[in-house]
Amino acid sequence: MKLYTKTICPKCLWVKSELDAANLQVEIINIDQDETAKQKVLDAGFLSVPLFEINGEFIAEPTSIINRISEITA
Repeated sequence: MKLYTKTICPKCLWVKSELDAANLQVEIINIDQDETAKQKVLDAGFLSVPLFEINGEFIAEPTSIINRISEITA
């Protein structure tokens, strides 16, 4: 599981705090610091973060990401 974020991103911080609260370990990738990851996000058709990747599936909407976190930890 991966979470693509940016340095200054309130929605990213919200999702990260939910991941911490759920005690779910994911790889956090800051696309401001990783051009390859940024290109992967763009190639997948997304123009914004947070972007959650699980089993090759991308989830882009923060509420949907948090819902998936809840499903995983239930």
